[in-house]
Amino acid sequence: MEYEQFDISQWERRELYEHFSRLRNPFYAVAANVDVSNLIEYKRREGLSFYLSLIYLATEAINAIDNFHLRIVDGHVVRFSTIHPNFTHKRANEAVFRFFTSRMEGTLSEFARRCEAAMKDQTTLFGGHDHSPNLIYFSSFPWAETTAITNPGMEDADDGILRINWGRYGLHDGRYLLNITVTANHRFIDGWHIGLFFRQLQERIDRLGDPEKQ
Repeated sequence: MEYEQFDISQWERRELYEHFSRLRNPFYAVAANVDVSNLIEYKRREGLSFYLSLIYLATEAINAIDNFHLRIVDGHVVRFSTIHPNFTHKRANEAVFRFFTSRMEGTLSEFARRCEAAMKDQTTLFGGHDHSPNLIYFSSFPWAETTAITNPGMEDADDGILRINWGRYGLHDGRYLLNITVTANHRFIDGWHIGLFFRQLQERIDRLGDPEKQ
């Protein structure tokens, strides 16, 4: 784990951080629709997993925003150099799901193909790398369109790990929309940062429709 101490005394959000640190439950969630039409076309064209492709793009968007790199380690705020994805997955012939952690590296195609191969060989409940706490927790509910998804275990006020969830995308007025829920710790993340994430993610998806911008 590569991180550095973060000096909150000079932080513009110091008072906000201290304010939300007094709360027993500083977590909140925002859900919004993302147009994934270009991603659907891209994954079909390239033969990639939609799920893994979206995880890659969302992790890339998170890493582009500084506040999402902050965590608490041993009672101190630190900044991790890179945030990596941890996500649930389920094989078609199994009734239970597993967890997999991947390093955030390589291109979208390389990431998706590497994860897909490793997940097929996974025999334990938890697989892949262990980068806790510099993670994002991803999970999907592909059986129905959703408007929001909650998460269990949000009890430690020092928990800075972001949760990102989505259901099934649906066709609306000729475009495929996917509702994504982001659950964050308000000690580090304001609505403005989550708005940046949605914008960054949408821009990355939109660029998939223009090969010259990929």
